[in-house]
Amino acid sequence: MENNIQNKNAIKDQVAVLKCTSYDKEELSQKIEKCVSLIGGFEKYISGTKKILLKPNFLSASPPATAVTTHPAFVESIIEIIKKIAGSNIEITIADSPGVATPHTKRDLSKLYEITGFKYFHDIPGVTLNLDTGYRTVSFKDGKVLKQLEVIKPVLEADLIINLPKFKTHSLTRMTGAVKNMYGIIHGRTKTLLHTKFMDIHKFNDMLLDVYLFKKPVINIMDGILGMEGEGPGTSGKARETGLILASTNGIALDNVASILMGFKEKQIPLMSCAMERNLPGFELKDIAILGEKIEEVIISNFILPKNSNIDRITKNRFANTYIFPFIRNTLSISPYQNKIKCKLCGTCRDICPEIAIIIEGEKLKLDYKKCIRCYCCSEMCPNAAMELKYSFLGNLIFSKKRKILN
Repeated sequence: MENNIQNKNAIKDQVAVLKCTSYDKEELSQKIEKCVSLIGGFEKYISGTKKILLKPNFLSASPPATAVTTHPAFVESIIEIIKKIAGSNIEITIADSPGVATPHTKRDLSKLYEITGFKYFHDIPGVTLNLDTGYRTVSFKDGKVLKQLEVIKPVLEADLIINLPKFKTHSLTRMTGAVKNMYGIIHGRTKTLLHTKFMDIHKFNDMLLDVYLFKKPVINIMDGILGMEGEGPGTSGKARETGLILASTNGIALDNVASILMGFKEKQIPLMSCAMERNLPGFELKDIAILGEKIEEVIISNFILPKNSNIDRITKNRFANTYIFPFIRNTLSISPYQNKIKCKLCGTCRDICPEIAIIIEGEKLKLDYKKCIRCYCCSEMCPNAAMELKYSFLGNLIFSKKRKILN
């Protein structure tokens, strides 16, 4: 019995990391296949399967060069590898419920596929670009904070999911990877309601873990060839050539390694703290076997991280929650501001704000910072990168000074 325990403890989660600097189809297919082979190969995970769902990051209708979405060449290469192994009878569906600025309608999904470069996938035999806007409410008794989920139908109909996240920073959760990409299985504007319900960043990440655990992907393959730094995950972030592919059966472990490659310190990502509290495998870097490249050789130098929010969660102390927190939130926290030069007054930020904290008055936006919960959906979904995240005047004096001291 003791030997069995020791053997079990010796098993580590594996994350494969491989350099790849091009979306050239031939090179890309070889590198993806090689990367996945390091953790057992595609055949190990898809053998005998009839219906596969590929879950890219379709945050918004943005061109591939912006690095907002998973690159179409990356997805097509995976399709070709799957077909080579599973044969032509395999049914592959590509599906996601985009960010709340893109309504989950056939018309808007079609527009998204066109702009993101996926329109031609309609012509690939055996591949379906999802236009089914239906969803079902399902129970999840094992969820910590989310016991019911409104899940898009293709997810529930698939035999297995291959998760295809993008290598990106995130203003709220610090980085977005395999776990948060599965948030896209939640239907449409339900995601906005969940932002309001789980204002506490810790509970928000617990909610993300519940969604991920409800329908765990059989494998996660991250498109890190062109990544995003700065105030991601939308158009406020900046595309950067990062030249990497990552793969793992454990999305938490993959995100952990990806965060280190970005330059975050261990356990600096709120998701990892939540995973640690729940004792979910992958939160501890020392328990992860990193295959392929040596991690110290592929850490990206000078990668721009998102501004650090100084309110990671709402305190449970009543006095602080009533008097101190509102002051910190409204005065010292990073907040969205309109860039009047970039802003087209399209109304996207107003329409998706879960707290109705934004209105349009004449030629400018009016933001109610007392209502604002700092979910940064407005910045994330602005098609013109016109919602910038900044400190207030007082916050800038305090925190910019602090940064200079640290430097």
